[in-house]
Amino acid sequence: MSYATNQRQTEVAAMFERHGPGYRWWAVVTVMLGTVSAIMEATVVNVALPEIIRVFHLGHDQVQLLSTGFLAATTASMLLATWAMQRFGIRRTFVGALLLLVMFSVLAALSDRFELLALCRIGQGSIAGLIQPLAMLVIIDVFPLHERGQAMGAYGLGIVLSPAVGPVMGGLLVDHYGWRAVFLVTVPLCLAAIALAPRFVIAGRPLPGAHKRPFDPIGLVLVVAALCALLGGLAALIRAPALGSAAVALGIGLAVAFVVWERSTLHPLLDFSIFREAGFGAAVLVAAAYGIGIYGSTYLAPIFAQIGASFSAYEAGVMLVPGGIVLAIVLLLSGRLADRFPPNRVAMAGLAFFAVSAILMGFSSRATGFWMLALWVAIGRVGLGLIIPGLNAGALRLLPHGTEAAGSASINFFRQLGGALGVTLLALFLEGRERHLDAVHGLQPMQEGFFLIAFVYCLALIPAWMMTGRTQRAQSA
Repeated sequence: MSYATNQRQTEVAAMFERHGPGYRWWAVVTVMLGTVSAIMEATVVNVALPEIIRVFHLGHDQVQLLSTGFLAATTASMLLATWAMQRFGIRRTFVGALLLLVMFSVLAALSDRFELLALCRIGQGSIAGLIQPLAMLVIIDVFPLHERGQAMGAYGLGIVLSPAVGPVMGGLLVDHYGWRAVFLVTVPLCLAAIALAPRFVIAGRPLPGAHKRPFDPIGLVLVVAALCALLGGLAALIRAPALGSAAVALGIGLAVAFVVWERSTLHPLLDFSIFREAGFGAAVLVAAAYGIGIYGSTYLAPIFAQIGASFSAYEAGVMLVPGGIVLAIVLLLSGRLADRFPPNRVAMAGLAFFAVSAILMGFSSRATGFWMLALWVAIGRVGLGLIIPGLNAGALRLLPHGTEAAGSASINFFRQLGGALGVTLLALFLEGRERHLDAVHGLQPMQEGFFLIAFVYCLALIPAWMMTGRTQRAQSA
């Protein structure tokens, strides 16, 4: 047994002796507070977007930077998480990231220029990408194998419900204190996690026997530059077409350079060798479509509710709560479906549910009642609850043993990338349609936006059908 393994077991035993058996659940609570903060930051700002548009006199192509900048930064920084944990340890990475998240949140609340606000959102996103992978490692550390399922379930339930609770809290703050207050929603949660971490998050390395991998600075620079050029270029297409087109072309070139570099370096940020399994490549396309749908709809639904249906920010947040509860219930049940039936079929059913939800939202108008809109959102969340286990289980089953971690990183990366691209393209579509129709913040562009999301999910049924391995294809032949 290695020295790292012995050291880790000693740390866990000492923590158990000092705090009793309940410390394991306190460890779950601690990392859940941090992860909930990171996840909530991704969507809580959406209920404040209509007021930010009004205060700063922005278009959709500009205000979307608050969402896409966050998602793009999260996408890039996720690739740094493993290196940071091995370099600084779990506890120091966790606490340091939370302190930075608090700092960026406070700065965002104090911003008086949109450019500074956008930079703060990028900072928040870069920290969120570091925090999210930590929780699983802590749970693996402190729970024996036969108790991890229960711990993962409790942790997952809190994570799933946080995007539903966040917009409600944000909506209340926007209605009573203005848009600045929405950036302070997660500060108390971060401070609580910082206070608990020294007692309940062990300071060791992430996994027993984990080897340190050299950092890949060239890969990181290429992926960050590609994301900045591509997303920035797309956002600029309407107001500066020539500059935007040049930036998009540069972003595509840098993305190609990133893939070429990662395939040639010995220690890549993303292991592209696993894409030799065609079914896994199809799963990545489904993950990207999933990101487009969940982040695109979460961006569009509050704007539609406030501008299109004249709801308050609080009501727009409450509209998402039933869907969050439905998602939590479906997730508790759908894991069994992914075990009993082919995972790709379960994912296809989820894609169909979400497409129907987006179509129903597209046909909605100012005459559609509050609870009817909440029902349409909830139908989409049923779909998401089916996609998650179907996608995760189906994708990782396709890979050879020992490559599951690389596969999980790829799925997460392309899901976040899909979300960033989806929100950017959706905002660009809304701005273009409003200019074409000469209807500033009109209802029709938002309805068409939901139809566009439905179209993407219908297209995703094709790679979902192909999301099978060689063994599964042989059995079905």
